[in-house]
Amino acid sequence: MFRIEGVTKKFDNNKGIFDINITFNEGDIVGLVGDNGAGKSTLLKCMFNNYKKDSGQFLYNDEEVNKAIMKRFSFFPDQSIYPKSISIFDFCVYSGKLSGIKAKEAKQKATSLLTSLDLISYKKKTFKSLSAGMQKRALLAICLINNPDIIVLDEPTANLDVSSRIEFVALLQKLARMGKTILITSHIIDELQKFINKLVIINEGEVVFDRYLTPEDNIARIYFNLTSNTRTSKIKIDELIK
Repeated sequence: MFRIEGVTKKFDNNKGIFDINITFNEGDIVGLVGDNGAGKSTLLKCMFNNYKKDSGQFLYNDEEVNKAIMKRFSFFPDQSIYPKSISIFDFCVYSGKLSGIKAKEAKQKATSLLTSLDLISYKKKTFKSLSAGMQKRALLAICLINNPDIIVLDEPTANLDVSSRIEFVALLQKLARMGKTILITSHIIDELQKFINKLVIINEGEVVFDRYLTPEDNIARIYFNLTSNTRTSKIKIDELIK
């Protein structure tokens, strides 16, 4: 179990995140949703120590997350951050070694992951030579090299075509069935509707919705109804979403 308890990070402009409390269980696929500037990125940066939080804690199995425990986490960025000239196999191995895996084991893991993700025949290819869908799968292999328990993905299906999105979502569902906990930030609400089991909405730095979903729940309606106070639009969402 992973818990965020009372995490706060304030900036000079009085923006930030305030008293964030969220619980993630094994096998969850959690959608983290919010407008630009709502606090999603700030929360993730606090989680991965890019920002120093003002208060609160991140707990994994009731232990405060430290450098050793952070090895159980993996982050999938919203942009393709990788060397343009290195092969996907070598980068996967390199990432494994950075996680403390010995070179021989890292090579074995990289081979296994690229095989399972149907990329082994492209192992010597560079990222820039791959399609967008293949790049996402290669990045997922790198995220999985340390066999993480918690996988955080920032806009993972951005810039993918329909078939690539379906394939990628199927991979995430498979990981969840294996017991991985998955946290996804996304602006594609209708896509989240199809596969997440828990929704967390952040609005103006605060959690305004946090619960498991039922088949009857409509994420778009929930989202717009809870965040409408920050919008100037007078559109009646219930008339649009039926």
